[in-house]
Amino acid sequence: MPEAPASPTVGPERPVSGAETSPAGGTAAGSPPTDEAETVSPETPASEADVQATENADPVVAWNLTADRAEQVLEKAVASNGILEQLRSELADQRAQAFAVAEAGNIAAQSLKAQLDALGPAPKDGETEPAFIAKRRATLEKALSTAQEPMIDARQAYSRADVLIAAIDSLIRQRFADRLFQREPSPLNPAHWPKAMAEIGAFLEKIRDQGKADTSPLALGLAAALLIAGLAILALQQRIFRRFEALSRQHGLTLHAQAYGALALTLRFLVPAVAAFLILFSFRTLQPASFSARYIIASTYIWPILIVTFYWLGHVIFAPTAPRRRVVEIDDHKAARAVRLCLGLGFVLTAEGFIEAAGRGYVFSPETQSITTAVVVMTGSILLWRLATILIGSASHKDEETGSDGQEEEDNGLNFPLYIGRFIQVAAVAAVLAVAIGYVEFARQALVPSILTLGVFGFAVTVQRLILIVFGPVLGRNAQIGAMLQSFLPLISGVVLTLAMAPLLALIWGARPSDLSEVWTLLSQGVEIGNTRISFGLLFVLLIVFATGLLITQWLQRIIRSSVLPKTRLDTGGKNAVVTGTGYIGVVLSALIAFSAAGLDLSSLAFVAGALSVGIGFGLQAIVSNFVSGIILLVERPIKIGDWIDVGGHSGIVRKIAVRATRVETFDRHEVIVPNSDIVAGAVTNMTLSSKTGRVIVPVGVAYGSDVEKTRDILLKAATENQMIMSYPPPYVLFIGLGDSSLNFELRGYLYDINNILLAHSDLLFTIYAALNEADIEIPFPQRDLHLRDKEELVKAIAALAKDGRGESG
Repeated sequence: MPEAPASPTVGPERPVSGAETSPAGGTAAGSPPTDEAETVSPETPASEADVQATENADPVVAWNLTADRAEQVLEKAVASNGILEQLRSELADQRAQAFAVAEAGNIAAQSLKAQLDALGPAPKDGETEPAFIAKRRATLEKALSTAQEPMIDARQAYSRADVLIAAIDSLIRQRFADRLFQREPSPLNPAHWPKAMAEIGAFLEKIRDQGKADTSPLALGLAAALLIAGLAILALQQRIFRRFEALSRQHGLTLHAQAYGALALTLRFLVPAVAAFLILFSFRTLQPASFSARYIIASTYIWPILIVTFYWLGHVIFAPTAPRRRVVEIDDHKAARAVRLCLGLGFVLTAEGFIEAAGRGYVFSPETQSITTAVVVMTGSILLWRLATILIGSASHKDEETGSDGQEEEDNGLNFPLYIGRFIQVAAVAAVLAVAIGYVEFARQALVPSILTLGVFGFAVTVQRLILIVFGPVLGRNAQIGAMLQSFLPLISGVVLTLAMAPLLALIWGARPSDLSEVWTLLSQGVEIGNTRISFGLLFVLLIVFATGLLITQWLQRIIRSSVLPKTRLDTGGKNAVVTGTGYIGVVLSALIAFSAAGLDLSSLAFVAGALSVGIGFGLQAIVSNFVSGIILLVERPIKIGDWIDVGGHSGIVRKIAVRATRVETFDRHEVIVPNSDIVAGAVTNMTLSSKTGRVIVPVGVAYGSDVEKTRDILLKAATENQMIMSYPPPYVLFIGLGDSSLNFELRGYLYDINNILLAHSDLLFTIYAALNEADIEIPFPQRDLHLRDKEELVKAIAALAKDGRGESG
């Protein structure tokens, strides 16, 4: 603001400005720092002739006129932010029009392009083509160039408007940064205090004099009646709240209790709001004639809303009279103090808005602005610090109660009161330090957005709790799906609320509405990669079509698995291969249809895809190899689900053949994940590939001198009587060799099911052992002959030891 006169009297009333107001009633982020910035160059506005020409001329002419005017304004850089925003809005609208023209194309151009394509490719250098084709090609190319001229003009206008919009945004942001870091006189200097007190006194006296001069008796009586009504409602509101909260406590945890509690919270907002607006209207009925006084009163609509909202949020979050509804775990005394702190923050925002409104109607000296802002900032910082102390204390108390679980919760990033408390403390300290050294606007931008952000988070928590209370019991009626949805409801609601809060938080922290519209433009129009434009809408269509294709594929797989395959003679592995192959085909077709529906030209992305494939090929070589190997396994079917295989030193049953790996369950019930490439490239023993038959070998040894013929008969009888051994080929016995301690035989036979080899081997051993014992055929064990040297010396030593032993015993 410009320097005020040295006299302690209040300066002249400030003229009307186009500055915008902040949520608290002050100047919005990005507004010009001085009246000089409000001055508009005489050349800035367009003349009536230009406007008329713009309305009647070709759109390209209108776009160029607006762009020329924007370039002139940017070169002088003296236009106010209001003028710049208006000019930016015009450029954004015309940029959207140019984008629509460029994207829509031209039917005539498309027709001419198709005719050119029908003629075939143009001849290369040194080649010729028939004269009539060359003449026809030249005619079509000339006509195509004429038809494409509007699209080319639109693309040029789009690019030019895009550059000018970026320049306007840069200028506004630079002004905001200059204002943010503009240093004012320090409020800690006692020499500035008398001047500030004199100006404030003069300002209040002037407001009082204007009120006396402009107020009629009727308006004064109406204002008094409204004021008394508002104060009466404030005095009686506690009785109403206590009644409904008592009813809520009487009904315990029932639905009626929740209804009474919700009604009490609703009344806690409505009743104070009615009282606050009655008090506000009591002042607004005075209708002062001075413009500046009216300007202050005109800015007061938002103030009661802020006070009542923060008061209501304090009761919702901290609930001093209803501990069961309390979001933060603190005692009743701290909860009541937290509510008072929230109410104080609402009054701080109101005071800040009043100072901003007064500064826009009157000229104050920089010293007065610094001191008044410092008072508000100091008060707000103290309130924020005390509220942060309560939040951090609640987090520490929760950690002490939960022990290690609380630490785990904090590590997982779920201890929100702690982090919000730390953020508030940092904001409070930054605001105090900034205002102390004279950075008044920086202090205001650190304090006010912090308070508003705290209110937004409180409102989001309230809405999320309301969603959980309303939809939780509804979802809980379904035992299976409801339980799953209930577990995801906090996450889903949190994500939705975060996305909804993001634009509001951006505006609170200095973003302009045009910044948000620019983000939306970027999402809707997208970015151009090659000759293809990737936009949010295109991605949305792509995902929807692809997801629909996947759902249809799964539905088709389910029908094939349940209705078609049971009527075929395919085995389990073949059925699985058909279902899996159907899934692969469905995924590929879904992707192709999605790309086609989204209008993506894959040929234009071929170069980018080729470049990416090189890097991906090196990084994902093993994964791609396993994927291709999985397809080979499904097509060739060297193994199938249920097969007994031996691969990489692991033996077991194939349970699943996936895209990347095959899962094998060993006989110890261990799960072994084998990469598909190892199965395709390595050696695999499949016990059940062509059939389930297999051979069992039982080694048997008998003592030397045993009847070998009888032994053979016993072994063959044991095999022929076993139901698991095939009769053809018949079992047989081999005399393997003469061992160190036994005559070695082997009983060999073929099993109907190789999966029963261990059971068959065990049954045969039981039978053979019993039959050999009954036939008195000995099953030997290893025997060894021991030869001793120096036997005489050994005998003497033993005798001496025996003699010594008898002497000691005597």
